[in-house]
Amino acid sequence: MITRDFIDKEGIRIFDENIEESHTDYNAKGLDNLYSQEEKHFWFIARKEYILQNFNKHIDVSSNIIEIGAGTGNVARYLQQHKYENMSVGEMHLSGLKYAQSYGIKECYQFDLLNAPFENEFDVVCMFDVLEHIEQDDKALENSFNMLSAGGKIALTVPSHMWLWNRADAIAGHKIRYTKKELINKLESSGFEILKARYFFIGIIPLLFFRTILNRDDKSEVKEIEFSNDISMNAVLSNALLFISRIENKISHLLPNIFGGSLLIIAKKK
Repeated sequence: MITRDFIDKEGIRIFDENIEESHTDYNAKGLDNLYSQEEKHFWFIARKEYILQNFNKHIDVSSNIIEIGAGTGNVARYLQQHKYENMSVGEMHLSGLKYAQSYGIKECYQFDLLNAPFENEFDVVCMFDVLEHIEQDDKALENSFNMLSAGGKIALTVPSHMWLWNRADAIAGHKIRYTKKELINKLESSGFEILKARYFFIGIIPLLFFRTILNRDDKSEVKEIEFSNDISMNAVLSNALLFISRIENKISHLLPNIFGGSLLIIAKKK
């Protein structure tokens, strides 16, 4: 059920039209970087493959799904291409939703999750590397809970471990990097039952830690130019890391669930 009025602009339903592109949770300038790299960079490719792998185990293909904070809609398109056809996307920034439309996603909603315009509407709410951007993460989870129909599910990925915090986190607008225990506690406090909670990107932890040392966050205010920092990677290195990540994805159930560069959780509304 939609609970607030909206305006329709070129097929996008707009609920909060006054959101600034420079929003502190995420600066819209970063979306151009994402769009240019999501089909090339190993991290984006391996992450969506791992998401799909877990969707195939826990999410019915007929589910009514919304990806919130969808960015360009790249992950939603990937899921849509793999039989999850009932996909919607929600995003603060119109520029991201226009990218999503170019990917062929028809149901596009512009809104702020902290003022969510839905109740009991979706079977699955997804947030892939979104929750860490939101200071009021408990409120975001509460609103996600309310958006779900009875027995609905939430699927999350987040960056892990504050000891991996670096300047890129500050530029991205992150507020935190979570541990598995921290996020499980937040989800359970919001009324969810955990179905799956596992770290991934375990194999690249040495590189992520090395990045933390080389790219320390000096706590200074992020400069406007930093939002357009190049995130591309040498193609040979990217392919090598993709190979490692794909092997890890296949054998993840055999690996210790102690740490990783990212964390995936799927939970069910009680």
